[in-house]
Amino acid sequence: MTEIKIYVVRHGETLLNSFDRMQGWVDSDLTAKGRQQAVATGKRLQHIPFDYVCSSDLGRAIETRDLILDQLPHQPKILAPNKTFREVCFGYYEGLNAPATWQAVAQATGYAGQEELIANFGFSKTRQLMHESDPAKMAETYDQVIARWQHGFDVIHEACPDQATVLLITHGTFIRTLADYHGINIVGNFPLNGSISIVEETDDAIKLVSYNQTADRD
Repeated sequence: MTEIKIYVVRHGETLLNSFDRMQGWVDSDLTAKGRQQAVATGKRLQHIPFDYVCSSDLGRAIETRDLILDQLPHQPKILAPNKTFREVCFGYYEGLNAPATWQAVAQATGYAGQEELIANFGFSKTRQLMHESDPAKMAETYDQVIARWQHGFDVIHEACPDQATVLLITHGTFIRTLADYHGINIVGNFPLNGSISIVEETDDAIKLVSYNQTADRD
């Protein structure tokens, strides 16, 4: 029976994160703080004998991966970075100020921003509202993101043996979508940089058993 345990890590803080800008498929380097977060996460994971490591193909995830690997006494096999695990695409809004973007998306609803939209409409509808507001119509919907997650689990399943422990470096809204899909209350609960979530994949089910854990939440 397949039993794959996946430690899902959000990358360290980036330059665009520090400016509170929308960062999906656009990329920026880790800040000094972001590099420190990645190193700290690697030290927290030193006791885990990972068999494989995979990441998004975006530079911030790869840089975080390498900093974590530098901390591990047991080196896992590195799988090729995969576009499947990219952050959600925000379309026209890529690189723009995040609070101003969400105010614009929420304007017609009478709410003030993303968290109010999620609290009142749910995450799926919130992603749909961004898609509909996007002049380019490129902003990904909830269903598109979940489909990418499901494909990603297939990628890991195909690459790994039936018993494996995997480290996966990916992105905040991508992880948050998975958490919402698995019934986690995500209102005001965004994956922190360097945080760890744990997924267990078997032949019968995929379960999110831990979400958004940091050193002060252990």
